[in-house]
Amino acid sequence: MRRLLLALGALVVAGLAEAQEFGYKDWSGACDNTCHCEVVGYQREEAELPVTLMLARDAGGNAPVQAWLMALSGDGEAANLSIRAGNVVIQGITGALKPEQVARLLPALKKAETASVTDGKQQWELSLAGLNATLLKMDDLQGRVDTVTALARPGNKPASSVPAALPAPLLRALPVPATRASDAALLPKLLKALPANECQDGPGPDAGPNHQVVRLSSSQVLLFVECARGAYQSSYAMWRASDKPPYAPQPVRLPLPGGQWDDAPMEPEFNKGVLHTYGKGRGIGDCGDATEWLWTAEGFQLLSAARAPMCRGMPGGGFPLRLWTARR
Repeated sequence: MRRLLLALGALVVAGLAEAQEFGYKDWSGACDNTCHCEVVGYQREEAELPVTLMLARDAGGNAPVQAWLMALSGDGEAANLSIRAGNVVIQGITGALKPEQVARLLPALKKAETASVTDGKQQWELSLAGLNATLLKMDDLQGRVDTVTALARPGNKPASSVPAALPAPLLRALPVPATRASDAALLPKLLKALPANECQDGPGPDAGPNHQVVRLSSSQVLLFVECARGAYQSSYAMWRASDKPPYAPQPVRLPLPGGQWDDAPMEPEFNKGVLHTYGKGRGIGDCGDATEWLWTAEGFQLLSAARAPMCRGMPGGGFPLRLWTARR
């Protein structure tokens, strides 16, 4: 019977190998491929002053809850914050909360409808609508429901019954040589060698497409072809090719969490063997996706992925939710 229970627990967590996202009202959450989970909340959508709180927890029965608080004023990020939920007040916060502060604040947050945040000059209202639902979902995905470690629905099951974290994949980078001065001359030849594709002509003759060639190895290069340009970002197609005729370009498909693929990354940059992309949800960059891939012997492998799902005025989304992590 014990073996069966352990196997069932492992199956619960194994389902997280491809990341899970969820959200309720003013809160969003995600669990990554290791079963590390994060939830983040903001002010109500109609409120003007941006404020955000993140709660994060690793998998496993002994994992503590961590918290970070951020508020934005006209002068930038506010410091020395205080937060009040019900009768509980936590003062002197700049970024991360201390463990004892989290222990005092979290029970009060679960009972309140809003939390008041101030730096002594301005005041922000953090919405708590949806907090309890996201905490319950996080408990569920980590296998904590009805255990003594649960945040939303605790029970009598011991902490030892909570499944342990899954290991992050280990990636081995390939060394990448510096791009040669002569590589720029390959650009028109590679563009001509491309098979028919949707990005053949780039965003148009008047847009000044930002095509680029960078080196992957002593004999291979990576071609960036600007496909479409929006008001504040461009999408690209990417091709691997030989640096000598007939070049034989092959399209690059980038793996994403959930078993999907990205063949039109936004604003890609390749530096020291890591390909980075960031797609804005809107022009001010307060929401969007950031993803990294490592160049390996097996091609580009997913290194990290994060998403800021709610466009609530916080630069970069404040605390993007982690969807994937790997070791290198």
